[in-house]
Amino acid sequence: MRYRLLNGKPMSELIKSLPGLPAQAAAYYAQGWWRHGTFLDDLETMVHAAADRPAYINVRTLLSETVTVTFGELAQRVEQIAAVLWARGVRPGQVVALQLPNWWEAGALWLACGRVGAATVSLTPVTGARERELTTVSTQAGLLVTVDDSDARGCGPASIISIDALLRDAASAVPLSAAERPTVRADDVCQVLCTSGTTGRPKAVLHTHNTRYAALRAALAHMPENCVTAVISQLTHAVALTFNLLAPLATGQPSVFTDTRASEAWLDLLAQHGVNCLVAAPRSLGELAHAQRLQPRDLRELKQVISIAAPLPAPVAADVRTSLCPRVVNIYGMTESGTVTATRPEDPTVSAERSLGRPVPTMQIRLTDTTSSQAGRLHVRGPGLCRGMSDLRTRRLLWSPAHDEGWYDTGDLVQADGHGNLRYLSRAADRIGWGYVIPVAEVEGELLEHPQVAEVAIVGVPDAEGHEIACAVVVPRDTPPSLHELLAFLRARNMTEWYLPARLAIVSTLPRTPLGKVRKDRVRQQVTAA
Repeated sequence: MRYRLLNGKPMSELIKSLPGLPAQAAAYYAQGWWRHGTFLDDLETMVHAAADRPAYINVRTLLSETVTVTFGELAQRVEQIAAVLWARGVRPGQVVALQLPNWWEAGALWLACGRVGAATVSLTPVTGARERELTTVSTQAGLLVTVDDSDARGCGPASIISIDALLRDAASAVPLSAAERPTVRADDVCQVLCTSGTTGRPKAVLHTHNTRYAALRAALAHMPENCVTAVISQLTHAVALTFNLLAPLATGQPSVFTDTRASEAWLDLLAQHGVNCLVAAPRSLGELAHAQRLQPRDLRELKQVISIAAPLPAPVAADVRTSLCPRVVNIYGMTESGTVTATRPEDPTVSAERSLGRPVPTMQIRLTDTTSSQAGRLHVRGPGLCRGMSDLRTRRLLWSPAHDEGWYDTGDLVQADGHGNLRYLSRAADRIGWGYVIPVAEVEGELLEHPQVAEVAIVGVPDAEGHEIACAVVVPRDTPPSLHELLAFLRARNMTEWYLPARLAIVSTLPRTPLGKVRKDRVRQQVTAA
């Protein structure tokens, strides 16, 4: 095993020993942001109201098929999978790892884990062996569900099963009786989301049914009523979990998703299934707008586009309004909290490309270290905030609502406009990524093992279209390495593909503080200027 577990608590113990509920918990319950039920109760309600109504419409390009799953079918499969998990020894407080494509079964499995009180940790299909091992070992996942169980042997979990084998077992499984089901509370941890946050160090973000419910409520407030939704994101990401998997349980309307990122396939999906609300990162939106201009589809049913995960460049926003939909909303949120702020298209003074909008009703904000221009470091507090965050390697608790009266430092610099809106300025710390944030420290650590690299800093720089990409700034030992050589080196070490730098800059020295820390703001300025 490559990873040595350090002095933190086992993940199951960490989950059970999280500090008590935040001081604001009673208010969250009173205001309806928290509740005593779970998403399993929502599913049961939908089955009684409209069992034959579609919940998920899943376009599976890998299998050349489209599968429509009703609420009744989803509920049946959830109970059968839960019975299989229980038979395999999955118990409350334990962790189950998922590494699946964008298939509806991932949603059924997520809900089934909730039925038996387990927490899920999700890995994208392209997560490499290195990061898969780190995640499964560090979270002590007792079970990994994947497409090909033979490909994942030796990655840490005590047990590995393919999704096909799990579904075969589920087909003949007898659901747990009400007496057999464990008691699952809304304040129990149900999700472990991995993020690199503001430091580049991998972290485990621990969410409960209630924090996910609050995040869902905040997101639904910025969607058209009774809308069919689609999110261009892996179901393993917090955004797709919210909009694609959980939103149908609250709205009764289906979500539509596919297992490819190809723009042409997504445009066909939007047109054929009458999607009303599309959620995507700016890069994907720009690619969609370009593909739509080349081969227009009928997108008259598309009522709103929501931009997430990164600043929205003005040229991309203009293309989206012209080619996809005139109504564009910019949402600023985090894995740790869900939606924090959002713009409103009906407000003519605040555009999605120039503002983060106003805080959503669930979220309080405060700025620290403010300047005369009303710029400051953004801190947030609210019912959607996670119950805890730990270092993925050491499993030490890094933050919980017991810290600083529940305020969480986002690590982002914003500016108040005096009218309740915020404008994004920059990252206050070392954070890169337009969709999935790159764990900078991990990439730098691997590159330092390259024989031609003496020093290295990974910084985010804009590409020709204004999107943020990763640049490796290297001080060479002798002969400078090429970008091709560095990428080959990282791939040989099973580094996940989206972590790899897109650009390389060779420098003679890295600017540092008196304490020896690299001044990445200056590095970024130098690379951008050059």
